[in-house]
Amino acid sequence: MKKSILALATAAMLATSCQDAARQQIEAAAQGYLDAMGNYLIEDAAPYATRQTRERTIPTLCTMMAHADTAYINSNRPAEISIRSSRMLNDTSAVVYYHKSTPIKEVDDSVKVLLEEGKWLVDVQLAPLPIPNLSMDSTRRRHVRIPNGPIRRIPKDSIPSDLLPIRQK
Repeated sequence: MKKSILALATAAMLATSCQDAARQQIEAAAQGYLDAMGNYLIEDAAPYATRQTRERTIPTLCTMMAHADTAYINSNRPAEISIRSSRMLNDTSAVVYYHKSTPIKEVDDSVKVLLEEGKWLVDVQLAPLPIPNLSMDSTRRRHVRIPNGPIRRIPKDSIPSDLLPIRQK
């Protein structure tokens, strides 16, 4: 009887220590990813990201960063990320809840962390952004949405004068 109680206590201690080790790995992956992303160091987040996130999300964000307002980015740094808690969903996935504080805003959010090839990695999938079919409207000098088809030029004299912009001389 004493042996079975001792074996049960040992198994409980091992399970707890394994959960603590997994929790530390999960939170370390989330912390690394969120620190890099929060400070706009997109490529530095790759080692903490799942394969899908590395292949889809990170390249998309890098492309977006190439067109971002650098003054805004610099005014929104540094970001301080603090892990609030984490919760195991099953043996291969968890959710990490965090607080992000920057000079511009504060956010409470969460990320999903998955066990992939023996490592805990952050999984963030962005929805694909629709790219509209835009063309330049030569009469008004602005982009307009054109249905699929060839670009047509509209003669200026075919537009009613009340729709033309008034030009000051």
